[in-house]
Amino acid sequence: MDNRSEIDAEHSHLARLSDLLGMQGHISPPTHHHVLLRQRRFHFLEWGTKGKPPLLFLHGGNQSARTWDATCLALAEHYHCIALDQRGHGESEWAYDGDYSPQSHADDIDALIGHLGWDRFVLVGMSMGGLNGLTFAARQPHQLAGMIAVDVGPFIAMSGGRKISEFVQGNKAHQSLEDFVTAAMKFNPRRKRDLLRHSLTHTVRQMADGSWTWKADRRFDMDYDQMSAYLKDLASAVTAINRPTLVVRGAQSDVMSSEQQSRFVDLLQDGTAAIVQGAGHSIQGDNPMVLVEVIEPFLKSVFTQRK
Repeated sequence: MDNRSEIDAEHSHLARLSDLLGMQGHISPPTHHHVLLRQRRFHFLEWGTKGKPPLLFLHGGNQSARTWDATCLALAEHYHCIALDQRGHGESEWAYDGDYSPQSHADDIDALIGHLGWDRFVLVGMSMGGLNGLTFAARQPHQLAGMIAVDVGPFIAMSGGRKISEFVQGNKAHQSLEDFVTAAMKFNPRRKRDLLRHSLTHTVRQMADGSWTWKADRRFDMDYDQMSAYLKDLASAVTAINRPTLVVRGAQSDVMSSEQQSRFVDLLQDGTAAIVQGAGHSIQGDNPMVLVEVIEPFLKSVFTQRK
């Protein structure tokens, strides 16, 4: 796709999102940035205006920063939104040493915040990004104004996580982008096909032989024993988070149950639970409009308290 086609596709995508969100007026596309952090190249998207309350968005595993397009578009008028391609995902560099631990991701977050010059911000993390964000928040709560954990926490259903891993591993390559779209729609029929197609253009790439594969580094399989041990440690660590924390769950999620959400909120010093109807695990893709409606009051409260 040439540059003109990419620009046209971007404007069409944002127009569809604007219609979905019921927005009026001029739509400004995000700006792209590449930065060297901890000797690795990272890519991030910037929405909104510097100087407004800052928000950092972290995507889930095998996703990219573009999963937050609808959310950031809706919030950009009042907030300064940064959506990061985390290491090994999207347009960011792979970790060639294979280090994708939450602790290293948290170090990446710290380096990015230093680069941006942010003082206090709200961290919004979904799934893998939520675990990375919680690791950062537990270690450095003083740098946060608040935290939003989207369908993730120390207590999750491993069976739901395995379904996602099986989908990713079972769809390592397809002959066309449309084959990827069809497979992804079968796995999650809640998504809108045209919006999902655009999102996938940022999470898959075409190979020299014409086939398509994931952009994310898939060289390393999930170690579930290691993950279980990490989650146990995280359950103790999150008690140190002394900032307002919103735990959002998709009503049809098979990764976080209502009981698991409640257990997580009970551990937090200032935790609140919210549920998004019509959504599974990937809330920001399944029902972005309601997700925005859920998190906006929380953001207003957090930044009002800050004053």
